Amino acid sequence: MRIRDLGYSPGELPPGPKNSILDVEGVRVGQRTVHSTHNGIPSHKGATIILPRPAAHIQHPCYAGYHVLNGNGELTGAFQITEWGYTNTPLALTNSLSLGTAFSATWAWLLRRARAAGQDDDAISRHYGTPVVAETADWLLNELEESVLAPQDISDAFDAAETQPEVLEGPHGGGAGMSCHGFAAGVGTSSRVVEAQGREAGWTVGVLVQTNYGVLRDLRIGGVPVGRLLEAEGNKAQEEVRGRMGEGSVVVVIITDAPMLPSQLQRLATRATLGLVQVGGNSAARTHSGDIFLALSTGNHPNELVDDGLRTPIGAQTYSVEAVKNESMNEFFRATSEATEEAILNSLVGARDGLTGKIRLEGLPVERVRELLSKHLVVV
Repeated sequence: MRIRDLGYSPGELPPGPKNSILDVEGVRVGQRTVHSTHNGIPSHKGATIILPRPAAHIQHPCYAGYHVLNGNGELTGAFQITEWGYTNTPLALTNSLSLGTAFSATWAWLLRRARAAGQDDDAISRHYGTPVVAETADWLLNELEESVLAPQDISDAFDAAETQPEVLEGPHGGGAGMSCHGFAAGVGTSSRVVEAQGREAGWTVGVLVQTNYGVLRDLRIGGVPVGRLLEAEGNKAQEEVRGRMGEGSVVVVIITDAPMLPSQLQRLATRATLGLVQVGGNSAARTHSGDIFLALSTGNHPNELVDDGLRTPIGAQTYSVEAVKNESMNEFFRATSEATEEAILNSLVGARDGLTGKIRLEGLPVERVRELLSKHLVVV
């Protein structure tokens, strides 16, 4: 079940066949979820691995840009993206206390593949890329000490990325243990297709989110104040909690096959804010939140390495790239906003069964939401 099954289809642009980040050709997603019990208290943790390119080509750079709406969170590799304008590693999403594990395990995965391909230390250093890992804090649901993943868990998520056919929404992978607007939540995904001259299939914009923010009263679906309506009926979801534990974070990953430059991708990442506020309003960008949005393009295959290595002085070398024209960017902005909004809502619907940890997080009451949308949603 997804948000469209409740009667709301966000936006105007068409989704891709799966309505998923996997609609972007070559993108793979793997998830590992770990459920355990310690001293009688359940915990839920995991990791989501995103391969922007097939594993065999992961060292080929993807131009990238990012936007930080509120910065009480972490995105490793951000300095490289600022300096070089690209990333050339997998992306990992997990919980706050597993960020270091995910970073180290991503390095281990990269090194194993490089050695298997026959690369020596010099070749590995020339293909250097800082692993990109983002996090949200699952402390509302989990005991802190029980949040830490093992390196093998990250390795299992990498293995899953080779074969997993769909993105698991709700409390799966890095989204395990997360909440949104007082309900269980986690991972959500969506996509949009933008028309393109001379390209029958158009360009695809895919979004994957890891949600962990917001209070009930700010929840809106299709402009309907669903949170306030539920509150008026006595549904209080999870009571508001102050500080980092309560205000949480949201990570948005945007990948497009349209050829874009780093400056264009930074602009694209900024537009995820518009999709976020469609759902969360004033619950976003709280002082303790980490609202971090990353955009990548697989549309170019930049060759950043000179042909003859670095040992011999040679003349400067260049390469050519394509780029979407500036006056064509508006539809990509819309695609990003619409897909972000829908992905957030899918993260809620995907966790509709709720989750129990050190507290009970109920799931979004989907049947009641369906009724509220049927009554109040304006369809034009």
